[in-house]
Amino acid sequence: MSIFLSIVTSFPTVFFTALLCVAVIYWLVSLTGLVDGDALDGDIGGDGAVDFGGLLATLGLQGVPLPLMMTLLSLTGWLLSYFADLWLGISAAGGWLSWLLGTILFIASLVGAFVATAILVRPLRPLFTRAYHKPQEAQLIGTLCTIRSGSVGPSSGRADVHVDGSHLILQVRSDTALARGDRAVLIEYMAEEQAYWVVPEKEFHSG
Repeated sequence: MSIFLSIVTSFPTVFFTALLCVAVIYWLVSLTGLVDGDALDGDIGGDGAVDFGGLLATLGLQGVPLPLMMTLLSLTGWLLSYFADLWLGISAAGGWLSWLLGTILFIASLVGAFVATAILVRPLRPLFTRAYHKPQEAQLIGTLCTIRSGSVGPSSGRADVHVDGSHLILQVRSDTALARGDRAVLIEYMAEEQAYWVVPEKEFHSG
C-alpha cells in the first residue's frame, strides 16, 4: 500500500491521479442531476481561437461525450504512468534524475493515453451517433419528457426526452414546481434561453 500511495502522489502519476479524481467526482455529481451530462464540442473563443471540435477530430477523439473522453484519457494515462513507474522505480530514484525520468514518462504516458483513448472510443461512437442528430426544436413540441434535475423552475431545470430512438437531455423551465421523475410536456421552445417551457402531464391533458 505504501508503494501504491507513493507512486500515485508522485510526479508524473499525480497529474493523472488528479484528473481521474476530478472525473470520478464529476460522474458522482452527475448522478445527482446537479450537472449536465451533455458534452459540448465547438470553438474556444478569444485571440487565436482553436477549433476544439476539429482538434478532437484530428486526434481521433470525436463522436463521444467530452466527459467520457476525458475520463478515458485520464484513466489510460494513469494506468500507463503508474505501472511504468512501478516497473522502473522512477519515483524512488530521487533528486534530479527522478524529475528527468518523470518528465520523459509524463510525455510518453500522455501520448500513450491519447492513442489508447482514440482506440477505445472508436467502437463507442455508434452508441452516441443518434444523439448528435437532434430533431428540430419545433418537432419536439407536444413531446412527453421526464424531469431529470432535482427540481424545475422558471430559471433552471433539465429533462429526459426519448424520440425516434434518441435520448435527449433538454433544458426546461416551468412556473409549476416539478421534481425529479415527474412527467411533463414540452409546449414552447425559447430560443434565447435555448430551453423548453413545460407543463405537468396532468395539466396538459386537462387543458
